[in-house]
Amino acid sequence: MASRGIVLESGLRAISRAAMIWVVLTLVVLYTVTTFADRAYHLARRSRAEASYRAGTELAARGRYAQAVADFRAASVYEHDDSKYRFALAQTLMALKRWNEAENYLLELRAEDPTSGPVNLALARVDVKEARDTDAVDNYHRAIFGSWPDHAQESRIATRFELIGLLNRDGRQKEVLAELLQLAGEIPVTDTATLQRVADALLVRGAPQHAADIYREILSAHPRTAAAEQGLGDAEFAMGDFASAHRSFDAAARFGGSLPGLAKRLALTNSILELDPTMLRLTANQRFDRARELLQRSLDASQGCTLPPDITSTAQQALSQAKHRQRNGETLEMLMLAQGVWRDRTTTCPDQAVTDQALAALMSKLLKQ
Repeated sequence: MASRGIVLESGLRAISRAAMIWVVLTLVVLYTVTTFADRAYHLARRSRAEASYRAGTELAARGRYAQAVADFRAASVYEHDDSKYRFALAQTLMALKRWNEAENYLLELRAEDPTSGPVNLALARVDVKEARDTDAVDNYHRAIFGSWPDHAQESRIATRFELIGLLNRDGRQKEVLAELLQLAGEIPVTDTATLQRVADALLVRGAPQHAADIYREILSAHPRTAAAEQGLGDAEFAMGDFASAHRSFDAAARFGGSLPGLAKRLALTNSILELDPTMLRLTANQRFDRARELLQRSLDASQGCTLPPDITSTAQQALSQAKHRQRNGETLEMLMLAQGVWRDRTTTCPDQAVTDQALAALMSKLLKQ
């Protein structure tokens, strides 16, 4: 009896082990099948998302934004966790001027990645369209200092230029200058085109000294750059350094040949240098002749403008009595009278056109000294 019980117990144990093995094998098979099925399901969704994304991209490239929205929306439904699809959808909604919808997607994307440069740039553009300029400036800065997946430096530079355009439109010139100076420090010296663009913008906005520094930086790294020489000449001209401006324009002519407006710049600076009585190494006679011509041309340029009678009569009397050519006192008197005539002309007839550009530039410099 005891041996029979032992045999029965061994048989039950064998059956139990076999059953357990069967259960384990069944679970392994089920897990494998489920895993493959789940993977196949996600691969299918990914494939559909990519197909919809490609279709939307092609439609958007042809300007068919309304149809592209449907494809991008489908892609984002298939793969909602992929920000690429939602960002493409947001951009297409922006192209359709559906700002609120686009902003909702963009805010969702920024909540997931606050440092995204492209997302913050898109939000800044929405802010501009919605006339929220203060918010736009903040978002432009987030984009500039954010992360960019591709071409980071070029993207940050382009974004800052876009911000500068907004600030300039709003008349915020101090902030424009600050952004331009910040940008100048970020551009590699190898990128001469962008450096030139920044220097040109600084010059236009009344910062010739900063512009000149950048032009010289370009020329230090890339000598014989005609556009930079001309820009430097323009900056020097704006600062009243006509002799240096003429040298820079001459260098530009030698290096670049025929830049637009260069010949006129050279002719103008040459005329100014031939008229300026304060130039070094002039004889007393030459200074006197130039001061007298300056006074005469100032009076001529004031024709049609009613100046105070005393200044006009005094100037005309000085010209008629100009006989003692070597007397420094009369030279200085002529120069002071010329400045007085020009100052009164500027005050009395500020809107009167000036045809004598050399005279205007020189008198502007003399009045500032």
